Amino acid sequence: MSLADRLQQARKEAGLTLDQLSDESGLSKTYLWELEHDEQGQKKPSADTLMKLVTPLRTTIADLLGRATVRVNDAAVELNDSLKEFCEWMKMTDRELAEDEIQDLATMRFRGGQPKTRDDWDDLYRTLKRTTKR
Repeated sequence: MSLADRLQQARKEAGLTLDQLSDESGLSKTYLWELEHDEQGQKKPSADTLMKLVTPLRTTIADLLGRATVRVNDAAVELNDSLKEFCEWMKMTDRELAEDEIQDLATMRFRGGQPKTRDDWDDLYRTLKRTTKR
């Protein structure tokens, strides 16, 4: 399946029109139409362009590019101090995290690092909850 097909399919699954996707991504409707109709694969959208698309489409760059993804094994992962603090804070505010949520957070890396404070973990957690609708 081509990027054009995957992009169009993701947009339809997200229930968005080209106009809506344009508004939410900040990309022009014309460019989006060209991407969706590029069956020859001549258009090569940048990583920045793909990042603008994944949130409104509720997908990943790997999915858009048709790349294989893997899941980290279920081995125990050590929690850093700021994540421990975030988990305790969530527990104290009656929003205790499930074990799989903690495991997922503990394995997250962005540019090789993890959030450094409880508030940073809270921002990441709320963003993930909002975008994954878990």
